[in-house]
Amino acid sequence: MLSKFSNIGIKAIGACLPSKNFSIVDYASQLITEKEAKRFSKNTGFFRLAITEDDVTASDLCYKAACNLFEKSTISKKDIDALIFITQTPDWDLPATSHFLQNKLGLSEEIICFDMNEGCSGYVQGLYLASALIASGQCHNVLVLAGDTISKITDTEDRATRLIFGDAGTASIISQIDNDGIFFNINTYGDRYQAIITENSRHRKSQYNRGGLLSLDGMGIMNFTLNDVPVNMKKLEDFTGIDNSEIDLYVCHQANKLILDALADKIGVVRDKLPFAASETGNTSSASIPLMLCREQYDSSKLEKVMLCGFGVGLACASCITDLSQTKILDVIVYE
Repeated sequence: MLSKFSNIGIKAIGACLPSKNFSIVDYASQLITEKEAKRFSKNTGFFRLAITEDDVTASDLCYKAACNLFEKSTISKKDIDALIFITQTPDWDLPATSHFLQNKLGLSEEIICFDMNEGCSGYVQGLYLASALIASGQCHNVLVLAGDTISKITDTEDRATRLIFGDAGTASIISQIDNDGIFFNINTYGDRYQAIITENSRHRKSQYNRGGLLSLDGMGIMNFTLNDVPVNMKKLEDFTGIDNSEIDLYVCHQANKLILDALADKIGVVRDKLPFAASETGNTSSASIPLMLCREQYDSSKLEKVMLCGFGVGLACASCITDLSQTKILDVIVYE
């Protein structure tokens, strides 16, 4: 689905990481040796993982990121008209964690709150929903919180998940901004829903007894990334009339280094323009795109044409082209 929203953009972005950070060997010594880790890290790019304490949730990390954002941006809590919390690791099955966050953050009761059960593509989908709310004329400033603690649902005996996922929380404010607009292309491929799944985690039961732990089809995800994601990105560029040579930076979901290098080669851009920057955190699901921007501390004044692209669980792919030259990008804070 291709769409455009005029005079809407990202006002500010902040991120929060857990205080603990482990080498993959220290974190999962039962799965990998020092020798194996060197080869694994060379391929995946992951050397260390950001891991929460048992009692710290995605909402806790997002709360800290939001508090820092309000402290250091020109938007105040009273200016927020809607809150969108994007996660696949909520605090509870019910109520929606966004309602809890509305109170915890001290936001007005005159706002609407959503939980979005989305992962890798979730941040861009959250931007889409925020943009639609503002375009409707009913909202002026939307707080988008994106975070996950996927480490809590990985199998301690599964190298494919245990060694790549970290935890993070982020906060962004979407507002009316004088710019050329924000452009989206969103695709859903529900026929491949089983590629990334936590079997028996809620009410639909299967023959697999994995106790609600994450499993993924690595080859299926790689094929999806190299076959479907480039088509999504190209259609968005054609829709906007922007050539990939004009894009200042591609900020993609930090799946792993192998996948992002292959994606850069596939769409014909140098790898420095579509970077992997999660070697010290791991794959942080819905938080990976805003986290990358905060960790790398790019000069936003030079980011007039940026493509954000999230892809994965669903399966789904969501990309947008936006102007970040007016965006305040904060340093990452650590959860205390």
